[in-house]
Amino acid sequence: MEHPVAPAKEKPNSPIIIAVVIGPSSRGAVACELAKHLELHLIDEDDIIPTLQHSLPSSSSAPAPAVADSETLIDLFCELVIKIATTQVKKLDLGLIISTILPFHSLIDKLKQLADSAAARLVIVQCIEAQDATDGYQFEGVQKYTVDPKRFVAENFAAELLDKVAERNSTHLHALSLYNIYKPFTESGKSLLCKRCQEPISGPMYQCMACNEYIFHKSCAEDPNDLEVVRQSCPKNLRASKEPTEYEIRPEKQKRCETCELNNKDFSVSCRDCIFKTNMEGKFLPLIINHGSHPHPLNLIMMPTSYDYKFRCCGCGELGKSISYRCYDCNFNLHVGCVLLEPTASSSRHRHSLTLVYDSLEDTYWDNNICGFCNNERNRDHWFYYCSTCEIVAHIGCFVVD
Repeated sequence: MEHPVAPAKEKPNSPIIIAVVIGPSSRGAVACELAKHLELHLIDEDDIIPTLQHSLPSSSSAPAPAVADSETLIDLFCELVIKIATTQVKKLDLGLIISTILPFHSLIDKLKQLADSAAARLVIVQCIEAQDATDGYQFEGVQKYTVDPKRFVAENFAAELLDKVAERNSTHLHALSLYNIYKPFTESGKSLLCKRCQEPISGPMYQCMACNEYIFHKSCAEDPNDLEVVRQSCPKNLRASKEPTEYEIRPEKQKRCETCELNNKDFSVSCRDCIFKTNMEGKFLPLIINHGSHPHPLNLIMMPTSYDYKFRCCGCGELGKSISYRCYDCNFNLHVGCVLLEPTASSSRHRHSLTLVYDSLEDTYWDNNICGFCNNERNRDHWFYYCSTCEIVAHIGCFVVD
């Protein structure tokens, strides 16, 4: 699809991190053109790696100058990129472009974590020529574009990219942070009111990191903090969220966000803030949970299914879509269904109750790592149910399905 050439150099209204990957020569050209057009700082692997190689000590016993270990160079490059990106995005509120031959997933994960924590946008641009029939690399929860470097026009691509970024950034995720030291009054002297109960803030509070619109008493954001209550009240379509088709919200439960009200728009499941407000007032799921599997509070994320938000659940290891509980600082995500798993459960297939285990058992634990229900090996990094009497383990899915 052809796009009209932009009449002026557009700039994103929030920091944007663009990682241009694949293809040593074509990648560099695309990254340079895009950096010039958007006037963004460029970090090019082709410039950094040789400098790092020369700066590392070489072996005196080698017949020729030793080439630094590739893994060490990659680690140093990734560390340097994250430091520069953090300064650009968090301290200067500026974006940047990173040009690299291989999209190291550890680097992409850290960039995604940085973007989430700074209300920035991470975009992957893959340089693949038209004759190469491939989708390139896959990235979970990151917006990806594939361009043909021979046909790439920075002005046209930037116009399309920034339109989509602006559309996605018109609302944000309302990542809530806990504040124990706070100002209970606005600059005009008015009391801060909790968004849920409309009472003045008079204790620890949660506040959106990106706006002043959403402020809650700690107790209101975590209500109900008893997960057993949530297990009983959570709608099934929100609990079964690995492959959601659409949010099923009855008309009388639907709440329009302030933006849609001002623009006289109806409630829409394509609007993040409408979904957020509907859940907040309907109390389907708590906005914040404190879960035994993680030391930090977890934020509820409810994204429109059209946004294709994906994540890897740290509980069961499977992909999830659209809705999760997340720690932004640690890039830790859980399915709602995994959050609501019973800590102790019984089954007709076993005579004892089984306990949900988040971490590996003690080092003295016997080596048997076979699920006692399906007889297949389980991943040691994932949660499991455990019977201490019989010393058997079970996949979450094998035990819960029963």
